[in-house]
Amino acid sequence: MNNYGGFPLSFWKELGRFVKDKDPYDRIVSVHNTPPGWAGGADAPQWSTAEILHEEKWLYYNQSQVGHGKWYNEMIPWVVSEAYKKSPAKPIVVTEPWYEFTEGSAPAIDIRFGAWSAILSGASGHTYGGGHLWLAYTPETSEGDHNSWPLDKDPAKNTLDYPGALSISYLSNFFKKIQWWNLSSHPELLHEYPAKYCFARPGEEYVIYLRYAGGVKVDLQPSSTNDIFEYYWFDPGSGKYYQTNEIKGGVMQYFSAPESYPEEKNFKDWVLYIHKK
Repeated sequence: MNNYGGFPLSFWKELGRFVKDKDPYDRIVSVHNTPPGWAGGADAPQWSTAEILHEEKWLYYNQSQVGHGKWYNEMIPWVVSEAYKKSPAKPIVVTEPWYEFTEGSAPAIDIRFGAWSAILSGASGHTYGGGHLWLAYTPETSEGDHNSWPLDKDPAKNTLDYPGALSISYLSNFFKKIQWWNLSSHPELLHEYPAKYCFARPGEEYVIYLRYAGGVKVDLQPSSTNDIFEYYWFDPGSGKYYQTNEIKGGVMQYFSAPESYPEEKNFKDWVLYIHKK
């Protein structure tokens, strides 16, 4: 916030302290940043508040607005990882990723990538945004200054029924079934795969997002070859769980997604869950 709205960084730091000092309810406080590439924040861009406000005591958690469009969306795991490494430790939440303004405007697989890569890189939360939700649109809503956005104006289709929105509900249901708070980001446990998104307690439990389907080698140490692990595949686009299987621990094991190219012609992503019995 070096010169946001014509105000220097010192102004925004003082404003944060003022808000926190005057709040009798001790509510959590953060800031919604403006990312690089946006005209509104051309003089003061950050990918997250961790870049410039992290050490402010009134800032309870970091926010990241990466913005809208595929290239912005691709920044999410890097932005989250950078904020996650900061000290003192503070939560990082993606508060504005690429929105599903109209059905298919942001492909559901990109919505899933943003959310799964954020959580498995250490984010404490991830926001979903979509057409009707974004502006609370009704047929009587004023057009305002939003004509350039691909806003869905048809009230017959609910944004919450879009494929990306459903994908977020499947993600939520998946994590409700496990003790996710015991896991942390461990990309180093994945081998021979180009996109390494892994949440784990090494040697005990793993959640792995395979963005491109295919296969991946997973380091199951420090378990031993006497340990037995159960694993199953989860389809993040349909919410379907696949059969549970067993495998020995203590070594590097190879896992292959149920459906991949060329047998599956459509581009597909998968989630692999592994835990020690």
